[in-house]
Amino acid sequence: MFNSNVFETQEDDKSRNNNTFEESNVIFVSDMFSDEYAGGAELSTEALFKTSCYKTYKLKTSELNEKLISEGINKVWVFFNFSQLNYNLLPLIVSNCQYFIVEYDYKFCRYRSIELHEKTTGKKCDCTQTEYGKLTSAFFAGAEHVFWMSDLQKKRYQRRYTFLTDEKTSRLSSIFDVEDLEYISRLRKARENVKVKKEYVLLNSNSWIKGTEETRSYLREQQINFVELSGLSYHEMLRSLSEYTGLVFMPLGGDTCPRIVIEAKLLGLKLILNDNVQHTPE
Repeated sequence: MFNSNVFETQEDDKSRNNNTFEESNVIFVSDMFSDEYAGGAELSTEALFKTSCYKTYKLKTSELNEKLISEGINKVWVFFNFSQLNYNLLPLIVSNCQYFIVEYDYKFCRYRSIELHEKTTGKKCDCTQTEYGKLTSAFFAGAEHVFWMSDLQKKRYQRRYTFLTDEKTSRLSSIFDVEDLEYISRLRKARENVKVKKEYVLLNSNSWIKGTEETRSYLREQQINFVELSGLSYHEMLRSLSEYTGLVFMPLGGDTCPRIVIEAKLLGLKLILNDNVQHTPE
């Protein structure tokens, strides 16, 4: 969502973990962490990491190998975004590891979005019938528990994988660091004492699913005044967002739990959304 440093260095890795892999009880596995990319998923992962009461280690998905899996048999693993996971490792993980999955989007689809799949290929998503989809199915089936971002996301999965019962899964939603919630609370109180700007905010994102160009066209057609935000740090984004009347967010496909919508609501902004914002009924 908002870029920070996208280049990993050894120094970044050291600052990411206070414990070593060997001494940690829990291993968080993800494609990226918040020190590289401050997107909604990464911020939720970081909030969970900060509140862990166990020694927890952050491992990049691309760094996972047979040796680490073998050394981590007695540890608890938590998989977040894993598009960079070597799928040849899945049988080893499923048969040897105690693991959980926090699902931020739609990993059963190679495009992580059934709408993007259809747009790109011209065909409905059939990934569950492919080898990739079947391996993904086995990975989810082997998890101790799966955590969703929204109920609509859960239902999409359950239509495809009936073994993902309500007993095996839970809705987690976006997770916030206490300090961030306190910062949002201060911004909301400050907002009550100033005259906010009349414009709506449009998040300028290069992600297809965020629908920046299409939303921009909608706002112009409806003659709604707006400004665009991009390239800000997380707290700068929150501060800027708090200065405006509302947020418009109209993704092109199922967006499981867009964090910025929750943030805007907590800040007291008006919202213009579409049905692809999947957590709005909750």
